Amino acid sequence: MSSWHEFIFMGKHGAYVWSSYMMSLIVLVGLFIGFRMMLKSLKKQVQAEAAAPESQKPKARKLKVSQPD
Repeated sequence: MSSWHEFIFMGKHGAYVWSSYMMSLIVLVGLFIGFRMMLKSLKKQVQAEAAAPESQKPKARKLKVSQPD
């Protein structure tokens, strides 16, 4: 039991260490969820554009590149 106690408290640094791990985990989970939501949104958008009739599809735009003087 004392080995678990020492592991959890890490010589009085446990609060800092475990809170750092928790914040890192929260950030990573947030990024994962955000990217999943963005991917689903993009898939819906692509499917909607693919299902639209030709007259309603957006036309490709040409990029204007300025030449250095």
